[in-house]
Amino acid sequence: MGILALLFSGSTLAILIVVFLILFVLYHSIVNVGGDELATLERRWIGKEMPDGRTVALGGEVGVQARILGPGLHFLIPFIFKPTKHKYLVIRNNQVGIVYAIAGKPIPQGQYMATSVESDFYQDGEKFLTNGGQKGPQVAVIPPGEHRINPHLFNVKVVNAVSVGDDEVALVESIAGEPIEAGRIFAHPVECNLFQNGEQFLKNGGQKGPQITVLTPGMYRINTELFLVEVRKATVVPGGHICLVTAMDGSQLPDGRLLADKVGEHSNFEKGDVFIHKGGQKGRQIQHLMPGTYRINTNLFKISEPMPWTKIESDEVGIVTIQEGKSISDPSKIAADEMDMNIHQNFQDTDAFLKHGGQKGLQIPVLRAGGYAINPWFAQVKKQKMVEVQIGECAVVTNFVGEEGTDTSDINVNAKIVENGLKGIWRDPLGPGKHAINLEICKVDIVPTTQILLSWANDESSAHKFDANLKTITLRTADAFNVNMDVRVIIHIAMADAPKVVANLGSVDNMISQVLEPAISSHFRNAAQAVQALELYTKRSEIQQKAKEHIQNVLKIHHIESKDTMIADVVLPVELTKTVTDRQIATQEKATFKTQMEAQEERKRLENATAQADMQKQVVESERGVDISKNLADAAIRKAEGEAEAVKLQAGANAEAIKFKAGADAEAIQKTGFAEAGIILEKGKSTAESYKLQVDAMGKDNFGQLKIIEQIAQNNMKLIPETLISGGGAGGGNLENMMGVLLLEKLTGKNYSQPSTNQE
Repeated sequence: MGILALLFSGSTLAILIVVFLILFVLYHSIVNVGGDELATLERRWIGKEMPDGRTVALGGEVGVQARILGPGLHFLIPFIFKPTKHKYLVIRNNQVGIVYAIAGKPIPQGQYMATSVESDFYQDGEKFLTNGGQKGPQVAVIPPGEHRINPHLFNVKVVNAVSVGDDEVALVESIAGEPIEAGRIFAHPVECNLFQNGEQFLKNGGQKGPQITVLTPGMYRINTELFLVEVRKATVVPGGHICLVTAMDGSQLPDGRLLADKVGEHSNFEKGDVFIHKGGQKGRQIQHLMPGTYRINTNLFKISEPMPWTKIESDEVGIVTIQEGKSISDPSKIAADEMDMNIHQNFQDTDAFLKHGGQKGLQIPVLRAGGYAINPWFAQVKKQKMVEVQIGECAVVTNFVGEEGTDTSDINVNAKIVENGLKGIWRDPLGPGKHAINLEICKVDIVPTTQILLSWANDESSAHKFDANLKTITLRTADAFNVNMDVRVIIHIAMADAPKVVANLGSVDNMISQVLEPAISSHFRNAAQAVQALELYTKRSEIQQKAKEHIQNVLKIHHIESKDTMIADVVLPVELTKTVTDRQIATQEKATFKTQMEAQEERKRLENATAQADMQKQVVESERGVDISKNLADAAIRKAEGEAEAVKLQAGANAEAIKFKAGADAEAIQKTGFAEAGIILEKGKSTAESYKLQVDAMGKDNFGQLKIIEQIAQNNMKLIPETLISGGGAGGGNLENMMGVLLLEKLTGKNYSQPSTNQE
């Protein structure tokens, strides 16, 4: 029993050990790989040795195996293989996987990318190696999705796909491929699904270097290790502008050409491959870009900064000079043959201009007001103001280009006058207004049609400035005096005769300097030699009339009407004018003195009359004073008579009392009265005789004034100031003043002839 138990216990342990060993072996023999996993294997021993240079083993070789285990339960030889689990490689829709093979054959010298081999997008490592896969950067990329990639064989870099926006363009340069042939800069385009199929690119002979084809807006799964992609903004030409284009590649320009020929179907340089295929030439392009957005390979085509259209204002014209085209063969021509502007759309369609045989050089037609999209490499536009003719003027046009016309002038005209539009002087001048004239092929002379006043005078010029160079004429007279004379001439040029004037003389300025100025100067100098200097005044009208007739005859030959010739001023020498002036001054002074004497006499009479009028009031007052005095005297007499009567009555009343005394008194009174009356009578006679003598001596008026003054003095009326200041003026003479002073001294008792001692 004991032994059986011991045996039984020993077998159990062995069984357990066996079971454990079986389980241990099974554990290392079975690999369970999840649904999103893969397992790589490493063969540790019992196998062949890998060849030199390879780091990933094939079946039967010791080392990390190229094959992998997918999801599921796998049985392995225990202890020989060591599995390692990895997650699937996940690439999203906007991503791409770029592969670098860690093992494989070496890339041949001179080759940058590994040659593609079949390997189920790098998921079959053994197939990759057995098919001769090369280590290094791979051409094919891994598209979006879940991929079972052996990380020991392939290093995968997940990058974003190339995205090109709506306003962008992508330029591509290949770093692998065939070399570009000599003389070319850009690679020939090949079919490669817009660089998304690198294998096809290389297989079809794609060349390394900058590519012509560009990537338009979208998403691209491109191997950025094979193709360098640069995203740029699209070319935008704003409204009212153009952009000029220079091709960096293409065929050579022909000798003598400045601009490349136009080629079609390249869609405004967006299809660079078509441009090259159609024979586009490198250099400056005759075509330009109009307003819009363009997806252009700006490495192949250099685009200038936007340039504004040529703008011609309403009062301007544009004179065009073409840089490209046929040469002008006729050496006598200064401008290219004229072409209908509708053919080339006002020089905007350069190709049409050249196809219709347009010549380079100065063009006859001009651009009118507006905006023009003209390539400045093709045509240079010079702006100039329109020819403006004011009212009262006309413009004579001399045309240097065009067809020869028939001369319409007569034998008196020195140049050819033709119908308007032909070569020569146009018969019909241009009237008032603005005219679109090409001044590079025409000469325009403005001729006044109103009367023109010309002045031969220093520092004097009319508004039209035709006489700006005319100066005062210096004459030498018969008596050898130099006399300066200012002359004015009025002329008129009819509008119909303006072309004849220009034909004969070239311009109005030439007419004045070559005809009129010599005629005027010589005529007056000749006339002055036959007269004395002073006779230029006395015979001025005669000299002026002769000059008028002479100038009329001179200008008539040149189809100019002379309206009038006038002598404006004659300036004699100082030594001559001084003698004449002195003589005239003496004569005038003599007449002046006589006039002044007559004026003084009139003035004296006026002052006497004025004084009498001023004294009339005083005379009236004195007469009233006399009447008053007379009345006072009469009153005194009546009073005396009354008193005498009273005395007489008193005496009669007292007669009885004092008869003797009364008789004596009456007799005394009577004698006294008789005596006083006699005295008064004699005094009155004496006074009257004295007054009569004074009146005869002084005059009635003066005597009356004197009596008035005496009355004023007797009554002590203070009408005269204490201090009197008297001076000369417009009053009477010295005698009258002296008498006035003496009279005042008599009345006031003061001495006015001596200086006053009062200090005030």
